[in-house]
Amino acid sequence: MNNAREKIRVAVAAWEIGRNRSGFGAKVGGLGVVVEELPPELVKVAACDGIKLEVETLSPCFAQYDRSEMSRLPFDIPVTLDGATFSFAIYERMFREPVTFADGDTRLVDFRMVYFWDDWLLNWTTDRALYPSDPRIAARLYAAVSQAMAGYIRRGGFNVVHLHDYHVGLIPFYLGDDVLDKLPVHFTVHNASYQGTVPIGGRGYEFLDSINLPGSLLFHKYFDFFGDLNLMKATMLKVHENGGRITTVSGNLEGTWGYAAELRENMGDLMRRASALKGGPPGEVFLPNRHLDLFERLPILGITNGMSEKNKAESLPELKAEVLRAIQERQGPHKPLFSNPDVQATMLARDHNFTIQRLDTKMELRKLLMREAFGYEFPGFPILFSVVGRLVEQKNLELVADIIDPVLTYNNQAKFIILASAEPDDEKGKSAEKLFEKISRRLPGRVAFDNTFNQPLSKLVLAGSDFTLIPSRFEPCGLVDYEAALLGTIPIAHAIGGLVKTNEFAYLYEWLDVSDGAGEARVFLQKIKEAIDIIRYDYPRHVERVRKAMLIDVSWTRSAYQYLQLFRDSIQTKQERG
Repeated sequence: MNNAREKIRVAVAAWEIGRNRSGFGAKVGGLGVVVEELPPELVKVAACDGIKLEVETLSPCFAQYDRSEMSRLPFDIPVTLDGATFSFAIYERMFREPVTFADGDTRLVDFRMVYFWDDWLLNWTTDRALYPSDPRIAARLYAAVSQAMAGYIRRGGFNVVHLHDYHVGLIPFYLGDDVLDKLPVHFTVHNASYQGTVPIGGRGYEFLDSINLPGSLLFHKYFDFFGDLNLMKATMLKVHENGGRITTVSGNLEGTWGYAAELRENMGDLMRRASALKGGPPGEVFLPNRHLDLFERLPILGITNGMSEKNKAESLPELKAEVLRAIQERQGPHKPLFSNPDVQATMLARDHNFTIQRLDTKMELRKLLMREAFGYEFPGFPILFSVVGRLVEQKNLELVADIIDPVLTYNNQAKFIILASAEPDDEKGKSAEKLFEKISRRLPGRVAFDNTFNQPLSKLVLAGSDFTLIPSRFEPCGLVDYEAALLGTIPIAHAIGGLVKTNEFAYLYEWLDVSDGAGEARVFLQKIKEAIDIIRYDYPRHVERVRKAMLIDVSWTRSAYQYLQLFRDSIQTKQERG
């Protein structure tokens, strides 16, 4: 490894940072996973180029964190809302992690987390409640935290800023043009279906004034979205205007596939594709950019998310007995990780990691999963289909309910294990929970449903099943497809967004008319039948798919290097212009 010649300090700003197990992090979806895993990978690839990279991650200080275990910095940051100025307290916590560099040397590297706290604005938060449901209240919270983060960045001597999603997208506005002239800022869109659109009833100037921005100067130029206020639009315009790049989480730098390509697509093109797939006019399609045509006009780079090595079957922590015992100890004896006592005892007694050469352990995990889900093992070789996810509109998991009976008719040994839950205030999601509960009661021994999520159980479900079903309506990157693949479980998925990255081994169906659920169920069912036929009648071909899945390159190396080049190029450009 080269001796470091160049130093780059990066401020990464995000609402979620992962690190849940530490007690000082939060994750609802893929955003938190990325913000946790990307910094070590950036440090690793930077070292190959002789660069000493320092990453500081900036996030809100949620109420569930124990601030007595953090270090409070000796200064506060002033923030103004409604003309009143108050101060955010700034805390930090250092995470020391082993990083294995390209030459095989493993060293401990410090990663600094900086947290922004105000009791009045953040005391309501919990590990499951991170985002206000009211869009006006949410925008005011995001504005206050962005002001505090911008104040910190102005003090911090950073070389580049990387924003993750619109919640922190107002930071460039609060940094000011004098800072932006010298400091590159880039913006990654994790999910364009959520853009921070705020209904303001014709009072755009006043709303921006209330969050300490000059409304008359900024509203029409940056924020106006059909009369409402759109935070993502404003962020994209401001970043692009100052020479920063807009990226998203799947595809290539040219934006020719994955979510990067989908975000560029207009309604006319999408309708024509939907019509070709259906063989007739579609009723309704889902437009990924949600009519924010900036995505069609500005260059959007695709940098596909990676996944850490710990997710591979041979190293997955949730298959290690010592890790499970530690989790169980934290939870206490009255909350077992697995409901079946035999499964609990077996999983906590010894490791169940495996490799392509040791698929017999996966076969054992299949048996444990049957015991956990149904209470006993089935004779023969039943085909196990899993579903793991949130019961939200994006995941489209109700489609699974439509194909269960036809699948069971086609193969009477098929089994479904569904681990999915809805948010407490999501009526549609709760209705889906009741639907799956009803199906599992009607088909005992064939369908198992559980809405009490825990991470070890989810990993057992993925590792022990043969196929996992992912009929997402949209999927910017996709993580569960990667997670399943590395465990030798083949995705049967909608060919949308980042899910197409598994096309070498997955069963992918195409469909765009969201108003025709019966039509989508038919093409979904066709792929499931194809998978059944291969595993039942041509098992070596199935095993070959399993091998390809487990060998898929999910490493962050290529993606991290693309981010690093983005950072370096922008720093050089700013320096040349300065």
